Amino acid sequence: MTKLVRIENADTSSYKVVVQVWDKGASGPAEGENVPDALVQEINLDNPCAMTGYECYITSTRYLVVKEA
Repeated sequence: MTKLVRIENADTSSYKVVVQVWDKGASGPAEGENVPDALVQEINLDNPCAMTGYECYITSTRYLVVKEA
């Protein structure tokens, strides 16, 4: 099931927020071989009140990383 997620840069400091959207890797053709996770998109929240849009969602195979830039 897809879950929309909204993340806001709610800080007035000069530090920026980056939201990374990742797709989990899958098992490769050979048993035990793993495919690395793939970065789909980076969303920069450079200003206070900047917010992610509909492109920011999670599923059973997608996750988000939120970090300070």
